[in-house]
Amino acid sequence: MEVENKRYFKIAGLFVLVMGLNIQEIRAGEEVGLKLLLKPNQKYGMRMMTKTNYSQTSEGQVSKGVEEKTVEFFFDVLEVSSQGDILMKVTFGKLKIKKKSSMDTTDFDSTKPNAGQYNRHTTPIYSALIGGSFKVKVASNGNILKLEAIDDMIGKTAEKVIAAEDKKMDKKAIRKENRKYGGREKRKEKRKKLIEVMFLHEKNIRPMMQSFIPILPSGPVKAGDSWKSRTDIEFLQGTMIKLKNTLKEGEKGKVIIDSVYKRTLDDRPIRDRSYPGRMFTKIDYSGTARIDKSSGWIIHKEVKTSFSAKDRNQGITTSISANIVKIIEPVESATSR
Repeated sequence: MEVENKRYFKIAGLFVLVMGLNIQEIRAGEEVGLKLLLKPNQKYGMRMMTKTNYSQTSEGQVSKGVEEKTVEFFFDVLEVSSQGDILMKVTFGKLKIKKKSSMDTTDFDSTKPNAGQYNRHTTPIYSALIGGSFKVKVASNGNILKLEAIDDMIGKTAEKVIAAEDKKMDKKAIRKENRKYGGREKRKEKRKKLIEVMFLHEKNIRPMMQSFIPILPSGPVKAGDSWKSRTDIEFLQGTMIKLKNTLKEGEKGKVIIDSVYKRTLDDRPIRDRSYPGRMFTKIDYSGTARIDKSSGWIIHKEVKTSFSAKDRNQGITTSISANIVKIIEPVESATSR
């Protein structure tokens, strides 16, 4: 662990991994080749903080809500192929969620699991996620190629949820609970389906992981050059959008990439793949990522997104809008777990 710690040093309060290459500023006209260049046994801890303000209107009734979520992930590089593909183990770290709306109130902090407001449907799952892990395979340009061991994590999480539920019941109540589902295994299957739908479905995990990993250009670029990338956005539930990424003049040892996407009311609406009755009428995405020039890993990222949509279900139209601010930064304790 001491050897690993020596690989890190602090710049402006953040820990940045240096690969031993020359550190220079990107100047106008200078071409740089950007790739994700990681090595086995390297470790990265990353934190994502998201704040969402949303509202919906249906049949004249307006409801509003706000959600603040902080989640930490630890990335362990397991292997790098000869083609540059990178396999990483991803482990859930701390989780904090505060949500308040007319329909739901949630207050959970994994560092104080008994201090917040207990929700019998979600609190056991939140607690069980901590320490769970899966694998992600990434190309050298940052595209996620494959997610692995998700089913295994779902099964282990469900087992932990049931164990937590059993602790709150006596033996007679546990037997009654198992009979209600037709046995303990069927009870576990129900929990697995709930965990997958709410938290660990690929349509949720893939865009979340892509948030931590930049999609880089296929060839050398200079300041002012742009490239397109297709990506999932979390709130679009698996619907792809095309970002325009532009390389900016960087700072020492860093490159800066701006990413934008805009769809106005004059454009054709996008249909949500997961909800056929939902049409996104307006989307505005603006993000800036600071990336370590030598490794391609994100140092800091901020994304602001707003959208409007209309749901039509059984003749009722619901208007939805949201403003989302997302910040990604390193966790300083990545090597001291």
